[in-house]
Amino acid sequence: MTDPLLLVALGAAVGGTAGKIAEKAWDSGERWLRERFGSHSTEVQEQARANVAKFIEHLAARVKALEDGQRLDTKQLLETESHPQFSAVLQRTLLNAAQTEDAKKHDLLARLVAARLAVATETTLALASGLATDAIARSTGRQLTLMGLCCFLEDIRPRDPMPVPDYRRWLEIFLRRFTDFEFKGFDARHLVAIGCATYDLGSERDLNLLFEMKGGTHCIGASFQDIIEVDLLQFHWNEGLAGVSLTSVGSIVGGLAFDQITGGNSGMPEWD
Repeated sequence: MTDPLLLVALGAAVGGTAGKIAEKAWDSGERWLRERFGSHSTEVQEQARANVAKFIEHLAARVKALEDGQRLDTKQLLETESHPQFSAVLQRTLLNAAQTEDAKKHDLLARLVAARLAVATETTLALASGLATDAIARSTGRQLTLMGLCCFLEDIRPRDPMPVPDYRRWLEIFLRRFTDFEFKGFDARHLVAIGCATYDLGSERDLNLLFEMKGGTHCIGASFQDIIEVDLLQFHWNEGLAGVSLTSVGSIVGGLAFDQITGGNSGMPEWD
């Protein structure tokens, strides 16, 4: 179990903005944990504290990555930190983190808070972040993977136009991360229930056409069905994946899940 005192050392070791945010998050988190779990058993309170401590470790790492990549505006950060909307999101996220030992969820929740720190308050990402933190907490690992895959299919494109052979290789590389994925209709229905997707069982969307449009006008008319990863995906597409479309909240969570799965940084959707 993580000793909360280590978080003070963590803040000092990480330093900079990340260290300060980690310390502030723990200070506020202790109060919020007492309010939420004060009437629960000692064992429950200890586990909740340990879970939050793990989450804060992830949060410090994520904010430091933003700092190192110079993706944090100091003025914007100060405004965000002191804003009631961000404080409410941080509270919800800490309490969600307290209720799971899942390290992948802790990482996703930390990615969400770090992303929220980097944007203005009156943006879609900021306003949807409270819903996104609850969606992460209420999704299974397979459902998070489903959102990550749908985000790739709907939102992720090559940064620059590619010749068809290069684009085929690009598809292979990213789809290979999802070769163990299994589509379940129940997962899609659950995403609808938590506001992350719509689900049309009668959808007739064409997978090859989707990849043509994703690749750009020079890919129109090309066939991708001979790619092994596309062929595998086609089975799940026919089973119902074709009918899943992410909402704004699903796109946020899916983007975070996609980056976690691939180890990349695709960024948040550019809606605003």
